[in-house]
Amino acid sequence: MNLTGGLLWHWRAWRSDAQWAQTRAEIETWLLAQPIEEEQLILIGASAGWMMSPAWLSRYKSIQTWDIDPLAGPLFKMRHGKALRQHGTALNCFTGDALRMLPTLLKAQPRAAIFFDNVLGQIRFQTHTIHQAENRLQTLTQALRGRHWGSIHDRMSGPVQRTGLTTAAPVAHTWPMLMVNEAQETQKWLARMGAQSPWLDHLTGDVFKEGTELTHMAWPMKPDYWHWLQAGWVRP
Repeated sequence: MNLTGGLLWHWRAWRSDAQWAQTRAEIETWLLAQPIEEEQLILIGASAGWMMSPAWLSRYKSIQTWDIDPLAGPLFKMRHGKALRQHGTALNCFTGDALRMLPTLLKAQPRAAIFFDNVLGQIRFQTHTIHQAENRLQTLTQALRGRHWGSIHDRMSGPVQRTGLTTAAPVAHTWPMLMVNEAQETQKWLARMGAQSPWLDHLTGDVFKEGTELTHMAWPMKPDYWHWLQAGWVRP
């Protein structure tokens, strides 16, 4: 099941440019604040780079993008290719399931940083049970030990109140993972977003190791259905 691919997805992303603008800006601010420790980047789940920052991408000397959607690569080149060429960044786009090929990719490029672009939160839809999804996520993160990698992904998603709600209502928060009152602050954050029960857990709560500094952002994917994004970097 590909929830972020195909013609319908790209049409929705194009139509939602203004609605997603603040989230895209918050993602760019967060990405640019991260130190670049490698010259190569493997970008997994890249789609057309709808939420990616060209200013951040151009900080790398070479980029590989991977997506199971055959439209993703050509559209990524259309959106970001010119800017990357101007900065001397080599870009190669591939179609394939990089999650299943991850050990091979890691071995082929031992010095490349890995970034998952809104893909880990979709794994629960690609397995038959919650247990299988959790095991697959654990296997992926174990394979990344000793590597410089990051991810932005769905933590939860669900309906919101539309009355009086704007994309500017929620703000990004950076919380240590073991914050004492994390649950309480999370509930306040969701309330400020206008979240209405029930919300879907994307099973990504344990993707990052304890102590990883996380940033949470609201993404108004649809006017009445928002996503809570979780972002973080893990360094060797």
